[in-house]
Amino acid sequence: MEEFLKELRTKVWRTAGARYDAARRLKRREIVSTISLAFFSALTVVLAFVQRIYVQQGGTAFDNYLTSLSACLGIFLLAISLIEWGAGAGSKAEALHRNAEDLTALQIQIWQRISEMESGKVGTWSDVDNLRTEYERIKERCTANHDPLDDKSFLAHNRMAPEFLDKDKNPKIGSMESYWITSRYFMTSLWYFAVFWLLILIALLAQVGLHELLV
Repeated sequence: MEEFLKELRTKVWRTAGARYDAARRLKRREIVSTISLAFFSALTVVLAFVQRIYVQQGGTAFDNYLTSLSACLGIFLLAISLIEWGAGAGSKAEALHRNAEDLTALQIQIWQRISEMESGKVGTWSDVDNLRTEYERIKERCTANHDPLDDKSFLAHNRMAPEFLDKDKNPKIGSMESYWITSRYFMTSLWYFAVFWLLILIALLAQVGLHELLV
Protein backbone atom coordinates (compact mmCIF):
# COMPACT_ATOMS: atom_id res chain seq x y z
CA MET A 1 0.00 0.00 0.00
CA GLU A 2 2.78 2.41 0.90
CA GLU A 3 4.62 1.67 -2.35
CA PHE A 4 1.45 2.33 -4.29
CA LEU A 5 1.05 5.68 -2.55
CA LYS A 6 4.64 6.61 -3.39
CA GLU A 7 4.02 5.78 -7.05
CA LEU A 8 0.82 7.81 -6.96
CA ARG A 9 2.66 10.72 -5.37
CA THR A 10 5.30 10.61 -8.13
CA LYS A 11 2.59 10.57 -10.79
CA VAL A 12 0.83 13.54 -9.20
CA TRP A 13 4.12 15.43 -8.89
CA ARG A 14 4.98 14.72 -12.52
CA THR A 15 1.57 15.86 -13.79
CA ALA A 16 1.68 19.02 -11.68
CA GLY A 17 5.21 19.81 -12.84
CA ALA A 18 4.29 19.33 -16.49
CA ARG A 19 1.31 21.64 -16.11
CA TYR A 20 3.40 24.28 -14.36
CA ASP A 21 5.81 24.13 -17.31
CA ALA A 22 2.91 24.32 -19.76
CA ALA A 23 1.57 27.40 -17.98
CA ARG A 24 5.00 29.07 -18.16
CA ARG A 25 5.37 28.21 -21.85
CA LEU A 26 1.94 29.56 -22.75
CA LYS A 27 2.44 32.69 -20.64
CA ARG A 28 5.75 33.32 -22.43
CA ARG A 29 3.99 32.93 -25.78
CA GLU A 30 1.34 35.42 -24.70
CA ILE A 31 4.00 37.99 -23.75
CA VAL A 32 5.92 37.51 -27.00
CA SER A 33 2.66 37.70 -28.95
CA THR A 34 1.61 40.95 -27.27
CA ILE A 35 4.99 42.60 -27.85
CA SER A 36 5.22 41.40 -31.47
CA LEU A 37 1.70 42.49 -32.38
CA ALA A 38 2.33 45.91 -30.83
CA PHE A 39 5.49 46.36 -32.92
CA PHE A 40 3.75 45.05 -36.05
CA SER A 41 1.06 47.70 -35.52
CA ALA A 42 3.72 50.37 -35.04
CA LEU A 43 5.41 49.31 -38.29
CA THR A 44 2.25 49.93 -40.30
CA VAL A 45 2.19 53.51 -38.99
CA VAL A 46 5.93 53.97 -39.63
CA LEU A 47 5.56 52.77 -43.21
CA ALA A 48 2.80 55.33 -43.78
CA PHE A 49 5.11 58.12 -42.55
CA VAL A 50 8.01 56.83 -44.66
CA GLN A 51 5.83 56.78 -47.74
CA ARG A 52 4.53 60.29 -47.05
CA ILE A 53 7.98 61.80 -46.41
CA TYR A 54 10.28 60.00 -48.84
CA VAL A 55 8.05 59.37 -51.85
CA GLN A 56 8.01 62.53 -53.90
CA GLN A 57 6.02 61.17 -56.82
CA GLY A 58 3.17 58.68 -56.74
CA GLY A 59 3.06 55.65 -59.00
CA THR A 60 6.79 54.90 -58.83
CA ALA A 61 8.14 51.43 -58.08
CA PHE A 62 9.14 52.50 -54.58
CA ASP A 63 5.71 54.02 -53.91
CA ASN A 64 3.94 50.92 -55.16
CA TYR A 65 6.20 48.69 -53.06
CA LEU A 66 5.45 50.67 -49.89
CA THR A 67 1.72 50.58 -50.61
CA SER A 68 1.80 46.82 -51.17
CA LEU A 69 3.93 46.25 -48.09
CA SER A 70 1.60 48.33 -45.90
CA ALA A 71 -1.47 46.48 -47.18
CA CYS A 72 0.15 43.06 -46.72
CA LEU A 73 1.34 43.95 -43.24
CA GLY A 74 -2.16 45.10 -42.28
CA ILE A 75 -3.73 41.85 -43.50
CA PHE A 76 -0.94 39.87 -41.85
CA LEU A 77 -1.50 41.69 -38.55
CA LEU A 78 -5.24 40.98 -38.66
CA ALA A 79 -4.67 37.27 -39.38
CA ILE A 80 -2.12 36.83 -36.59
CA SER A 81 -4.34 38.69 -34.12
CA LEU A 82 -7.23 36.33 -34.90
CA ILE A 83 -4.98 33.27 -34.59
CA GLU A 84 -3.63 34.38 -31.21
CA TRP A 85 -7.10 35.28 -29.98
CA GLY A 86 -8.32 31.82 -30.97
CA ALA A 87 -5.34 30.11 -29.34
CA GLY A 88 -6.17 31.70 -25.98
CA ALA A 89 -2.69 31.10 -24.57
CA GLY A 90 -3.26 33.36 -21.57
CA SER A 91 -6.50 31.70 -20.41
CA LYS A 92 -5.03 28.22 -20.91
CA ALA A 93 -1.94 29.19 -18.92
CA GLU A 94 -4.09 30.40 -16.04
CA ALA A 95 -6.22 27.22 -16.06
CA LEU A 96 -3.17 24.96 -16.14
CA HIS A 97 -1.50 26.87 -13.31
CA ARG A 98 -4.60 26.58 -11.10
CA ASN A 99 -4.83 22.87 -11.86
CA ALA A 100 -1.16 22.41 -11.01
CA GLU A 101 -1.75 24.16 -7.69
CA ASP A 102 -4.60 21.75 -6.88
CA LEU A 103 -2.40 18.78 -7.80
CA THR A 104 0.38 20.12 -5.58
CA ALA A 105 -2.06 20.32 -2.66
CA LEU A 106 -3.04 16.70 -3.34
CA GLN A 107 0.61 15.71 -3.42
CA ILE A 108 1.04 17.16 0.09
CA GLN A 109 -1.92 15.10 1.29
CA ILE A 110 -0.35 11.95 -0.16
CA TRP A 111 2.98 12.76 1.50
CA GLN A 112 1.15 13.18 4.81
CA ARG A 113 -0.53 9.81 4.40
CA ILE A 114 2.82 8.16 3.58
CA SER A 115 4.40 9.75 6.68
CA GLU A 116 1.55 8.47 8.83
CA MET A 117 2.07 4.95 7.51
CA GLU A 118 5.82 5.13 8.11
CA SER A 119 5.16 6.18 11.70
CA GLY A 120 2.98 3.10 12.25
CA LYS A 121 -0.53 4.33 11.51
CA VAL A 122 -2.51 1.73 9.58
CA GLY A 123 -4.12 2.85 6.34
CA THR A 124 -6.85 1.29 4.24
CA TRP A 125 -7.10 0.66 0.54
CA SER A 126 -10.27 2.71 0.57
CA ASP A 127 -8.26 5.80 1.61
CA VAL A 128 -5.72 5.09 -1.12
CA ASP A 129 -8.46 4.70 -3.71
CA ASN A 130 -10.00 8.00 -2.63
CA LEU A 131 -6.68 9.76 -3.24
CA ARG A 132 -6.35 8.11 -6.64
CA THR A 133 -9.90 9.13 -7.54
CA GLU A 134 -9.19 12.68 -6.38
CA TYR A 135 -6.12 12.78 -8.63
CA GLU A 136 -8.17 11.73 -11.66
CA ARG A 137 -10.89 14.23 -10.79
CA ILE A 138 -8.49 17.16 -10.46
CA LYS A 139 -6.66 16.22 -13.64
CA GLU A 140 -9.85 16.00 -15.70
CA ARG A 141 -11.22 19.22 -14.23
CA CYS A 142 -8.85 21.22 -16.45
CA THR A 143 -10.04 21.30 -20.05
CA ALA A 144 -6.58 22.34 -21.29
CA ASN A 145 -3.82 19.75 -21.25
CA HIS A 146 -0.04 20.00 -21.23
CA ASP A 147 2.04 18.96 -24.24
CA PRO A 148 4.46 16.01 -24.19
CA LEU A 149 7.28 18.57 -24.38
CA ASP A 150 6.15 20.07 -21.07
CA ASP A 151 6.41 16.65 -19.44
CA LYS A 152 9.87 16.13 -20.96
CA SER A 153 10.92 19.55 -19.68
CA PHE A 154 9.87 18.59 -16.16
CA LEU A 155 11.76 15.30 -16.37
CA ALA A 156 14.83 17.08 -17.74
CA HIS A 157 14.86 19.54 -14.84
CA ASN A 158 14.39 16.73 -12.30
CA ARG A 159 16.46 14.05 -14.00
CA MET A 160 18.59 13.54 -10.86
CA ALA A 161 15.58 12.95 -8.59
CA PRO A 162 15.54 9.41 -7.10
CA GLU A 163 12.10 8.78 -8.60
CA PHE A 164 13.44 9.16 -12.15
CA LEU A 165 16.68 7.17 -11.93
CA ASP A 166 17.09 3.77 -13.57
CA LYS A 167 17.78 0.55 -11.68
CA ASP A 168 21.52 1.39 -11.63
CA LYS A 169 20.79 4.78 -10.01
CA ASN A 170 21.71 6.67 -13.18
CA PRO A 171 19.52 9.41 -14.69
CA LYS A 172 17.35 8.17 -17.55
CA ILE A 173 17.90 11.48 -19.35
CA GLY A 174 21.51 12.39 -20.14
CA SER A 175 22.92 15.89 -19.78
CA MET A 176 23.05 16.58 -23.53
CA GLU A 177 19.49 15.36 -24.00
CA SER A 178 18.45 17.53 -21.07
CA TYR A 179 20.00 20.64 -22.69
CA TRP A 180 18.29 19.81 -25.99
CA ILE A 181 14.88 19.39 -24.33
CA THR A 182 15.30 22.62 -22.37
CA SER A 183 16.26 24.51 -25.54
CA ARG A 184 13.28 23.12 -27.44
CA TYR A 185 10.99 24.00 -24.55
CA PHE A 186 12.23 27.58 -24.52
CA MET A 187 12.22 28.08 -28.29
CA THR A 188 8.82 26.53 -28.94
CA SER A 189 7.18 29.77 -27.77
CA LEU A 190 9.52 31.96 -29.82
CA TRP A 191 10.13 30.37 -33.22
CA TYR A 192 6.57 31.07 -34.39
CA PHE A 193 7.07 34.83 -34.12
CA ALA A 194 10.77 34.64 -35.00
CA VAL A 195 9.75 33.46 -38.49
CA PHE A 196 7.34 36.39 -38.84
CA TRP A 197 9.99 38.87 -37.73
CA LEU A 198 12.45 37.37 -40.21
CA LEU A 199 9.98 37.74 -43.09
CA ILE A 200 9.25 41.35 -42.15
CA LEU A 201 12.96 42.10 -41.81
CA ILE A 202 13.60 40.69 -45.28
CA ALA A 203 10.74 42.80 -46.67
CA LEU A 204 12.11 45.95 -44.99
CA LEU A 205 15.65 45.29 -46.24
CA ALA A 206 14.28 44.78 -49.74
CA GLN A 207 12.48 48.11 -49.36
CA VAL A 208 15.73 49.88 -48.39
CA GLY A 209 17.56 48.22 -51.26
CA LEU A 210 14.88 49.29 -53.73
CA HIS A 211 15.01 52.86 -52.45
CA GLU A 212 18.79 52.98 -52.78
CA LEU A 213 18.55 51.58 -56.31
CA LEU A 214 16.05 54.18 -57.42
CA VAL A 215 17.83 57.08 -55.78
